[in-house]
Amino acid sequence: MVVYLIRHGQTDYNQKGLLQGKSNIPLNNNGIQEAWRNHNYFVDKNIDFCFTSPLKRALETAQIIFPKVNIIKSDLLIERNLGIFEGKSHDEYHFHDFWNYKLNSTYGNVESVRNLLDRSDSFLNYLKENYMNKTVAIVSHGAFLKALHFSIIGYNENTDFSCFTIKNCEIKKYEI
Repeated sequence: MVVYLIRHGQTDYNQKGLLQGKSNIPLNNNGIQEAWRNHNYFVDKNIDFCFTSPLKRALETAQIIFPKVNIIKSDLLIERNLGIFEGKSHDEYHFHDFWNYKLNSTYGNVESVRNLLDRSDSFLNYLKENYMNKTVAIVSHGAFLKALHFSIIGYNENTDFSCFTIKNCEIKKYEI
């Protein structure tokens, strides 16, 4: 199976450096242009299925990039709930605490890292059971795609989750 991970295009929150979490923010003009550039990248690639988060920014990105591909919405792909930090600056969010597997913090109603990894593991297992020998695209969010990346390559309680990031409309390719 070939898997492409694609983060949604830019939103006004991204531009302002604000955390979105499960907030349902649409793409801004720059995000729409980013998605069109990715559309051009995928024109000559055979994508069998596209899975997306149902949140506006991911769904809009998927619809622009893959207008002729079967797009399947999945709640498993929704961004991490950032609780009291949604709409706040990245400076207020304690990245290392919330990505510490051993600590597994839920402070401020943030979804725990283990729960996020469980969601990504579940989604990856679903893909393996149902879409082997297919080429799939997954359009989602930064934290969920980080978790899915580690579900694909492996992780343990000592994993440094800060070593992987994915920018708006960045594409990562995996062969599973």
